[in-house]
Formats: sequence, C-alpha cells, structure tokens
Amino acid sequence: MKNLLLLILIIVSPIVYGQSKSFDYAYMNKKGICVYSIAEKKEYPIGKGGQNPCISPDGKKLAYTDFDKKGGRFISIIDLNTKKVIILNTNSNNCYGPVWSPNGEFIAYNIFDTQKTNWSVAITDFYNSTPKFLTRQLGVCYMPSWSYDSKNLIVQNINNVLVLNLLGNIIKTYDVSKMEDGISALMKDVGPASSDRFILTSDNKKIVFTSEVNQPNGDGGPPTSIFIYDIESKSTTRLSPKGYFAQDIIIKGDKVLITASKIKSNIGGIYSVDMDGKNFKMLFPNCFAITAKN
Repeated sequence: MKNLLLLILIIVSPIVYGQSKSFDYAYMNKKGICVYSIAEKKEYPIGKGGQNPCISPDGKKLAYTDFDKKGGRFISIIDLNTKKVIILNTNSNNCYGPVWSPNGEFIAYNIFDTQKTNWSVAITDFYNSTPKFLTRQLGVCYMPSWSYDSKNLIVQNINNVLVLNLLGNIIKTYDVSKMEDGISALMKDVGPASSDRFILTSDNKKIVFTSEVNQPNGDGGPPTSIFIYDIESKSTTRLSPKGYFAQDIIIKGDKVLITASKIKSNIGGIYSVDMDGKNFKMLFPNCFAITAKN
C-alpha cells in the first residue's frame, strides 16, 4: 500500500524546476550594474563591474561594456538566471555601448576600426559569429540605435543621422542642422557630440535625441538636453526641463526614459517624460543609464 501511494504521488505531483526569471530594467547606481523586477518591486545587483548595461528584449540577459586589466574594452553578456558570462565576438579590444535589437537577434556597438583608424558601428548576431562593420565605408559613425522592427540601424556622424539596413546601405539621411530649426538659439555654437544618440519612435515619424545646448552649466561645459523631432512637420520640441542636465535616452512605450539631474547638483536619477514634454517624473532616484526589456 505504501509503495502504491508513493507511485501515485510521483505520477500526480509536478516536478518543479527553477523557473527562468525575467527582469524589467537594468541601470547603474553606487552598487554597480543592477536589474529590477516590477513584479517583485526588487533590485538585484548583478555583481559584475562594467558600464553601459543593456537588458535583452526578453529580460533574461544583459549585455554591458567590460574591461580587462590592460584597459581594453569589450562586450560581455551575462545570463541573469545562470550567471554564466560570455564575451561577444568583436575582434576588438576597444568597443563599447552594446544595444540589443528589439527581436533579440543582434547586438550593435561602437567599435574602433583599426583598418580605417576611426570609430565605426558593428553588429554581432545571437550566435556570436563574426562581427559585421556596418559603417566602415561611411566614415566616422557613433551611437547606434535600432528601428522597432529590427530591420534598420540608426547612427550619427555629428552632421547627419543615417538610417541603415543590415547590409550597411543608407536608407534615409536626416540633416542635423535642419533638426535644429526653431531651437537654433539653444544650439548656437554647440550641438550633438559623439556621445549623443538618436532614436526613431515606433511609428518612424519622430526622432528622440540628445544634444548639448547653449545654456549655463555652472563650472562645467554645455549641458545636454533631450529633444524630439517631428519628421513630417520638421519641428523640434525640448523634452527635458530647462535647468536640468539630461542624457541616456531610451523609449519605453509612449514615454522617454532619461538620466537627469539639476544643473549644479550631484544628485540625479532616472526620469520619465511624455513625448510632448509633459509629466516629467522621477522613476529611480540615484540611478543612471537605464534600459528596459520589450
């Protein structure tokens, strides 16, 4: 009877293995790189050094800029459940800023092209195969972002924003100087730098971007602000409030998430703002460089 009962329990009792957790955000703070679960309302430091965290679209992996003892920069990917780390095949010791494609199949990043001796943008696929230099024939390019269908990459070369297909062909070009119409006073003698990113909205009708502005910043250089450019109307609206230094943009749904702090203040955090510049609200205090899963 005992053996029969044991057999019944074995048959009807499910075997529960460790479930694969998914996280919603990744960012940095004084603990280093952390991930955050909305369901648990809990933050988890990943216990790794590095910078530029980018969480995967499914929230289960994290790509980030890693460093070796000689000062080289490379891209690492950590599985947030198993903690296994792999190094992305970039064939370079000077690359940074990984960005997952929305479909999770590619990672784009900034890379110093030793063949052309300038900065370029490359992609490596999910299988970690040989990297592809998308902008090698286009000259210097920086700060990749993805279209929402993962078919195009957006890069900038200070003067223009380029939309590329995955073969590196230019699909569209946007003149940065035209994007400054209406805010020329803010852009006088300044403008986008190599660290500024341009992101297409999901409907491909607007571009959210960061740029230095011609406003006081205490003892520092020009502060960076967040803008949105309407492609059809050719109008640009400022999203981050005056008096704030703002950077590290991503688009999450109908919100733009940014790192911001008041000018002359050492205290900042991650904020959300509507695409019309309204409802500027703190999400995570004392954090920066946020990314989010799909």
